[in-house]
Amino acid sequence: MKSSIIITSYNYGRYIERCIRSCLDQKLVEAGTHEVIVVDDGSQDDTLAIIEKYKVLPNFRVIASPTNVGVAEAANIGIRACMGRFFLRVDADDFVSEKLLFFLQSYLAFNDEAFGVACDYLLVDDNENVLERRHAELAPVSCGILYRRDLFVQAGLYNPDFRHREEEELRRRVGDYYQLHYLRMPLYRYRMHNHNKTKQPDYETFREKLDDMYQPPTN
Repeated sequence: MKSSIIITSYNYGRYIERCIRSCLDQKLVEAGTHEVIVVDDGSQDDTLAIIEKYKVLPNFRVIASPTNVGVAEAANIGIRACMGRFFLRVDADDFVSEKLLFFLQSYLAFNDEAFGVACDYLLVDDNENVLERRHAELAPVSCGILYRRDLFVQAGLYNPDFRHREEEELRRRVGDYYQLHYLRMPLYRYRMHNHNKTKQPDYETFREKLDDMYQPPTN
C-alpha cells in the first residue's frame, strides 16, 4: 500500500459522503495503491449510518471511537492503523482533487529529503463555489499534506493534548527536522461554514497554550 488517506470526522454526516467519494476517486497510475480510513470521533449524528455502504470496498475502513478524543488523537488512531508508506489527512467537511495523491506521491518520490509535501488549497462555500485560493506555505492548515509515515511516527505523532492547533504544535516541537515542501497546486478544497473547527470557542486558547510551551529563550 503506497498511501493512506485518513478522514477524521465529528458530527459531519452532512458533508462526509462528498469527502469520501473524492478520496476514493483518486486517479493513480497504479490501481489499488491507496486506502481510505474514516476515524469517527464519537459522532452523535448519523455519520456511521451514512458511510455503512462504503464498508464493502476493499480499500475502505472505518474506525469508530466510542468517545470524543479530539482531532489530534483521532488522527493518531488513523496513522497507527494505516498501511500506507505515506499518509494524508482530510477533514470530513472538506474534499480533494482526483489528482491529489498522484501529484503529491510523485513529488515525494523525487525529493527524499522532504518530511512531507503540502499542496495549496481553495476555500469554498457550502455550495462548493470557490471563494479564494491560498498558499499552504503562507497560510498553513493541518490537512492536504502527504507525510512519510515512518518519519512522522519517529517524530512522536500529534500531541493528543491539543484538540486544536495540533499541526502548529507538531511543527514547533519537531523544529528543523520538519522539512516540509510545498507544491503550488490547489488540490485541496477547504469548506467554509458556520461550524469549522477554527471557529470553535476554545480555538484561541490553544494558541496561548502553544506560546506558553514554546517560549523563546531569554538572555
